[in-house]
Amino acid sequence: MRSYLVAFGQRVRITHHRLGRWAWPVWVSSSAVAVVLFNLLLVVPGPGGIRSAANMPVSTLVYDMRDRPVFNIFREHRTLVGLNQISPHMLRAVLAVEDERFYRHQGIDLWRMGGAAVANFKQGAIVHGGSTITQQLARKTFLNDNKTFWRKAREIVLAVRLEWAFSKDEILEMYLNRIYFGRGCYGIEAAAQGYFGKAALALTVDEAALLAGLIQAPSAYAPPSNLDRAIARRTVVLRRMQAVGAMTEAEAASAIKAKVQLRREPAQPRFGEYFRNRVAQELVDGAGPEITWTEP
Repeated sequence: MRSYLVAFGQRVRITHHRLGRWAWPVWVSSSAVAVVLFNLLLVVPGPGGIRSAANMPVSTLVYDMRDRPVFNIFREHRTLVGLNQISPHMLRAVLAVEDERFYRHQGIDLWRMGGAAVANFKQGAIVHGGSTITQQLARKTFLNDNKTFWRKAREIVLAVRLEWAFSKDEILEMYLNRIYFGRGCYGIEAAAQGYFGKAALALTVDEAALLAGLIQAPSAYAPPSNLDRAIARRTVVLRRMQAVGAMTEAEAASAIKAKVQLRREPAQPRFGEYFRNRVAQELVDGAGPEITWTEP
């Protein structure tokens, strides 16, 4: 071991001598890069942790003694579904507006990031992130929404690792199940049921475009309180779908004119909040939090 350290020290001295006046700048910059990379590896999950992106809280449906459904309990109101249980209109709408080149990049889209960087430079602030669907999934799963360079760097590292761990279809499925659509709805199935009273598979193109438009800013676009904004955003999504070839001009024009028919507000629940919370606590105590909140 001692001989190895001596040999290593000699190589360092030789390298330092060859670099001449550039020696210290090279050593300092190399050390800085090493520190950054080391910290990036520390703050992202390990090989087992990255697979946890597939785990997310779901709703638990409670039945009465006659096997009749009575209410849901949840941390996040979510029902997991596969891609084959989601309307193709929804898939095309999300890809068109959120990540057109999703199936052609490896987690990061340099062209999209370059455009966002130019826009941020012109505005003098970090406004546009240029994030791909994979980056958004990484952020929603492991990070936060703070617009900082450090968070962006970690997001990129995690996105690449997600692409190594999962197929494209798996990533898109996880994204659509995890993303928040407003009004307490997490995931596309809860959103389809919450806004339109139907399964995600049954969404029409205008309904899918409206939901896809909510992803950018649910609190700003979620109907019915922001119905005009939601309709305007829906138009943006439909025009984007037309631009990428996901629908014809005539189809887009027809969908733009479609009337928004939201699900009626549900009736007052039959059971009070205290009773629901007590049932939830009994389930957690008896079955454990993992089964109660995360088992589909």
